Amino acid sequence: MYDRVKKQVPPGGKELCTNSAPMPKMTLTVEQMADELNISRPTAYSLVKQEGFPALTIGHRVLVNRAGLQRWLDSKSGIQTSDDT
Repeated sequence: MYDRVKKQVPPGGKELCTNSAPMPKMTLTVEQMADELNISRPTAYSLVKQEGFPALTIGHRVLVNRAGLQRWLDSKSGIQTSDDT
């Protein structure tokens, strides 16, 4: 009556979890941030240069901390988080 989904078992013997969503990356490139915020690349690059913005440079790459970006956006929009209370 119902088709059963076969569970994939790798050589190690443990079953893979097939129903969970992929975990989001902890950091974004400036281009990814611009795309997610629907802003231009030049605007995104000017944001990462601002003091207090959650960006870090590793080598020549500029990365934006995803959780820090959300907190930064909340602070700029006046939204209080549970950490603020």
